[in-house]
Amino acid sequence: MVLNYGAFAQMAEYKVETLKTSLFEVVEETEPVHTEVLKLEKIEKPRQELFANKTLKPKNQAKNMFATMDVLPPDNRISIPRITQNVPLVTVPTHKNWKQLERNIQNGLQGGVVVHPVSRKPGIIGNFFVTGHSSYYAWDKGRFKDVFALLHEVEMEDMIEIFWEGEKYAYQVKEIKIVAPTETSVLNQPKDKSILTLMTCTPVGTNKNRLVVVGKLVEVN
Repeated sequence: MVLNYGAFAQMAEYKVETLKTSLFEVVEETEPVHTEVLKLEKIEKPRQELFANKTLKPKNQAKNMFATMDVLPPDNRISIPRITQNVPLVTVPTHKNWKQLERNIQNGLQGGVVVHPVSRKPGIIGNFFVTGHSSYYAWDKGRFKDVFALLHEVEMEDMIEIFWEGEKYAYQVKEIKIVAPTETSVLNQPKDKSILTLMTCTPVGTNKNRLVVVGKLVEVN
């Protein structure tokens, strides 16, 4: 496992944007901006222009209506606003042979993040388990080899959305932990709640441990 350029670039950009935001907030608090109000003369618009605006009003209303509609993606996806990721969820066939199952998962990771075969469907009691790369070999042909490079930036109470078979499921982060690669309890299925589990390698650029983020289902649309 190596730290590829894409993972490094994501982490560097995130840190720079965070610093810029914090500096901007400090300036806002310490240096109030003085503004000067100018009195402008009222300019009468030609009748033709006013008439044109009135005829466009229904179109504007329709545009606003469609802009506020909750449009769901046509495929299964996961959205993590904190790290600006919106990527496909890939299902892979299960297999009794562990090595073959691992190959299936690695193949699936080339197309997005993988829904582990032990997962329960989102919205029902159980564990919807998703795994993705934080960093992978630069020569790998997959486009998502660093999709979870910033997963460690996710914070408690953050919202994560799952779009699955035409429905949207919102999960709120309730647990963030680091476990050993041999820790299989993260795959366990709870019997009293619906949870989402995200897992990736950590530290980024290694496969020493696993970063696990667990969310609780709070809304279904």
